[in-house]
Amino acid sequence: MKKIVLMGLTILISTNMVACSNKTVAKINDVDVSKEEYKKTEEFLYATGYVEKNEKNSDKVNNDILSFIIDNEVAYQEAQKENIKVKDSDVNEKVEQLKETLENNTSYKEKLESAGITEDFLKEQVKKDLTVAKYKENFIKDIKVTDKEMEAYYNNNKDQFNVKEVKASQILISTLDEDNKEVSKEQKEKLKEKAQSILDKVNNNEDFASLAKKYSDDKNSGKDGGDLGYFAKNEKNIEFTKEVFKLDTNQVSNLIETSYGYHIVKVTDKTTVTKSLEDSKDDIKTKILNEKYTKHIDSLYKKGKITIT
Repeated sequence: MKKIVLMGLTILISTNMVACSNKTVAKINDVDVSKEEYKKTEEFLYATGYVEKNEKNSDKVNNDILSFIIDNEVAYQEAQKENIKVKDSDVNEKVEQLKETLENNTSYKEKLESAGITEDFLKEQVKKDLTVAKYKENFIKDIKVTDKEMEAYYNNNKDQFNVKEVKASQILISTLDEDNKEVSKEQKEKLKEKAQSILDKVNNNEDFASLAKKYSDDKNSGKDGGDLGYFAKNEKNIEFTKEVFKLDTNQVSNLIETSYGYHIVKVTDKTTVTKSLEDSKDDIKTKILNEKYTKHIDSLYKKGKITIT
């Protein structure tokens, strides 16, 4: 599933309200989006970390989710008009990958099951996502992005290339077995107690590096006292970095639970690195192509008929 890309729909949503069935949240050309579909997509985005639940910004979150649904549906309808298809084997392969991810993360699986997300729903989502990805690929493949365009983008968006990084150390207590499957709830609870006992040692001023060498299941960093070096927010697991980047320098986290286990993290430094134009060219090209694609999708909105309940 691709990340949410907002298409300026806040205005559309606030000005295009009409009386539709109380069982639908939107009508995109001739396709109704049911409340059930919206809810499943919402929970899927929450569970995967694409959207964070925040009551203070509930209106914005709702618009973000609806924007995602409309974005995908409009592009999918255009792909169908162009007879773009994906292979069943590709869909099934992706679904199996998702199912394997679910089996390795029981808490993730439980969240999706409670939202009524079935294998059929996953297949339909994967089919749409792969079709939309192919449609986008076809749209941008012949667009040329010049060095002059990239340089102009870099100079006009300098803040985007100031990357915040942290230097941190961790102690990981893994909740995965030898086959990389999540252990039972009972085993997981015992491992959580073990992690908490280690955190208590850290909070009692025992040496973090020594504890990492002794206890951490991440042997690569453990042998170096848990040192992970410098990393940006998008370079590691989102569940992990979401919490780590909240820490101050020399602050130790509470237990951070991810699909890998329980992490105890100490941030030892923070910095901002400015990427050069040369190092940013691939990223800039992607951003420019995404902007052109977004404008294309916007034009499809204007041509189509979209109503929000």
